[in-house]
Amino acid sequence: MKLFRFWVFFLFVGSGLSWGQSTEVYRLRLALPLYDFPQNRDLPYRMPSMQQAAQLSSDVYDLSYWGIDGLSNLVLPVSDHTTGGRKLLNGSLKYLMSLGLVRYGSELPLPLGVWAHEEFHRAVLGMNGASPKNGNWLFTRWDGTVFGVSDAQLTVLKRDHLPDLLYAYVAGLQAESYLTQYNLVRDVHEPRTIYKNALYLYNAYYGWNYFRFSTSAASDSVKVLAPPHEAAQDVNRDFAGADLTAWAYDLFGPDRPYTERDPFPNGEGVNRRVGFQDLSPEAQHYLEAQKKLSLINFLNPAIFGVNRIRFGERFSFLVFPQYVPTHFGHAISLFVPLRTVRYKLLAAVHTFRNQHHTYPGVEVDLFDYVPADSRWLLSGSAQGWQQPGRQGFFDTEGKWGGALALTAGYQVGSHWALAATLTSKTAGWQMANPFLTANTSARLEVRYQLARQH
Repeated sequence: MKLFRFWVFFLFVGSGLSWGQSTEVYRLRLALPLYDFPQNRDLPYRMPSMQQAAQLSSDVYDLSYWGIDGLSNLVLPVSDHTTGGRKLLNGSLKYLMSLGLVRYGSELPLPLGVWAHEEFHRAVLGMNGASPKNGNWLFTRWDGTVFGVSDAQLTVLKRDHLPDLLYAYVAGLQAESYLTQYNLVRDVHEPRTIYKNALYLYNAYYGWNYFRFSTSAASDSVKVLAPPHEAAQDVNRDFAGADLTAWAYDLFGPDRPYTERDPFPNGEGVNRRVGFQDLSPEAQHYLEAQKKLSLINFLNPAIFGVNRIRFGERFSFLVFPQYVPTHFGHAISLFVPLRTVRYKLLAAVHTFRNQHHTYPGVEVDLFDYVPADSRWLLSGSAQGWQQPGRQGFFDTEGKWGGALALTAGYQVGSHWALAATLTSKTAGWQMANPFLTANTSARLEVRYQLARQH
């Protein structure tokens, strides 16, 4: 908690800093997902797919920030002629309100942070034959779980599809990281009336704090104290318990049968919760090391209120690192979103690390390129990587792969656009994609934007 307050102080002081060359400042930008093939066909619950969950969560945050922006300007109006002190008060009010939103609102049973966290878990499980339910949703229950998966299904997944089970464990934390990446890249490309700095802080803190809990005695206490309050039927319990201790337990015990866990007290099946003391010394050391690596996410300049850096009137950029746990270990990336007069770009380098080796990856993206005198919006992405050959933690050989994506959008009026995306990837892990096998997907979405001249 002390670390969280430390970053809050810096954000409070620096939340007014941003640089940009565009004359158009966006109040609201939404991407409303319509269809995602094949996930909307093959998932037992149809919608949302992993990408759709991220988009919906981002949209609800965007709407919330839009409301905070408007309310703050109503309480403390500002204009181009407003004094610096009043602008500081206005910015401080916006930041404090947004901090309250992300700290407490993110846990509401609505499409926000924790909901997306559970949907990322759910997408991986759903594409592997389970019928999971989001336990942080208004129409199911509100306890931050993913339920509806039996011990028998988890036993088969551990035995026959270990990388997918491990992916299901850590997919939730990848949701927070992806929300930061997704929104921050667009912050660099398009100036905003209010930035999601508090959300980026919260997402970094959420990941680090989850590692802190998982490496503490609290994880052992919860393993004992939680079961009396859980359902006796295995399908009504959370599929993982503490995600990261379950991840480390199976990461270092790939051949250990899933059922080789403690029995569930006064109920059926096993106690899915794994405490820190259940881990081998090697697994404990590894989890402690990952906790330290998760601090990388605090090195994001936007956490300090630096949303874009401008060189003249024609070029702006940002550089930010990102750490995520993966089913084979972890990935560390360096993202460089940049904007010129005509192009919105992203360049990134990735490293993928398992127990024995580090493998490289690169990425280049183009966003919303407008051919001269047209309403078309064209985007593309190319990624190349080497990852563990069988997607395993102990693999010693790497395998090359990659992904391509093309998006064609068409502007309908000044606020709306319709966009279709086609993506194709080889075997391997890609952020916000539930497939570890080769896959081709197609998405359709409606976009809405509301802007004003700066």
